[in-house]
Amino acid sequence: MIDLHTHTFFSDGQLVPAEHLRRVEVLGYHAVAITDHADSSNLDFIVPRMVKAAGDLNHHSKTILLPGIELTHVPPGLFNELTIAARKLGARIVVGHGETVVEPVIPGTNLAALEAGVDI
Repeated sequence: MIDLHTHTFFSDGQLVPAEHLRRVEVLGYHAVAITDHADSSNLDFIVPRMVKAAGDLNHHSKTILLPGIELTHVPPGLFNELTIAARKLGARIVVGHGETVVEPVIPGTNLAALEAGVDI
């Protein structure tokens, strides 16, 4: 099993990356991506920390940790720029927090995310 959309205490999760990884390892996961919520204010804070965590922890875990980010409530016009920045910082998975029936994001967010080349 894999999960490419999870969070730590860097956004709305509750665990540090090491504990998060250990818990999914115990559950038998093959891989997990930590994709905490970000926009232009914290992208450069979160992604390097996930890259560091993956570099440190992957040598000690059967479960592969993929560093990622979830671009959340980002205006459509910023998706491309922030997706490129996330990848330059080392994000292996980029999630676009898009339009849903319950989420008031700007119309056109899903299309902008797709055009920017997000993974999920």
